[in-house]
Amino acid sequence: MAEDRPGIDDSFFYDPDKAPGFLISRTAMRLRLGLRRVFAENDMDVTPEQWGVLLCLWREEGLTQSELADRTVKDRTTITRILDLLEKKGLAERRKDASDRRTFRIHLTEAGKRSREVLFPLVRGYAEKIYADLLETEFAALQVIMAKINARLDELESDVVAP
Repeated sequence: MAEDRPGIDDSFFYDPDKAPGFLISRTAMRLRLGLRRVFAENDMDVTPEQWGVLLCLWREEGLTQSELADRTVKDRTTITRILDLLEKKGLAERRKDASDRRTFRIHLTEAGKRSREVLFPLVRGYAEKIYADLLETEFAALQVIMAKINARLDELESDVVAP
C-alpha cells in the first residue's frame, strides 16, 4: 500500500502528528471535550455520549438498546449506563416491546423532546465555530474520506469470523 503512494512512509502509521488513526482519535476526543464544555457552560446536564443517543431518538423513537448501541458505536454495557442516566434525568424511558416482553424500546419523554430546542442551537453554534475555516469543498471531501474509511472498516469487520 505505502509503496504505491509517494510521500507515505512509516510516519503515516506511527507518528502521532501524521498517522490518520491518531489524528482522528485526538480530534474526536477534543470535539467531545469541547461539546461537554459547551453543555456545561449553558447549564445543560447532558454529555456528548448522551447527546448522541438523544440525537438517534429524535430521528427515530422506539429503537431497542441494541439498535442504539449499533448506531452510536457503543457497547451494550455503555449504552445501558447512558440510558440509565437519561431515564434518571427524565429525558428518556424504556418501554416493553408489545411483541417481545424481553425487549425494551427507548422513547423520549416530553422533557427529552423539548431538550432538542436548547441542544440543537448549542451544537450548531459549536460546530459553526469549529468548521468555520473549512470550505464547502473541503467539508465534502472530509465526508467522502470518512465514508471510505468507514466502508473499509465495515468490510474488515465482516471478514472477521467469530470463534
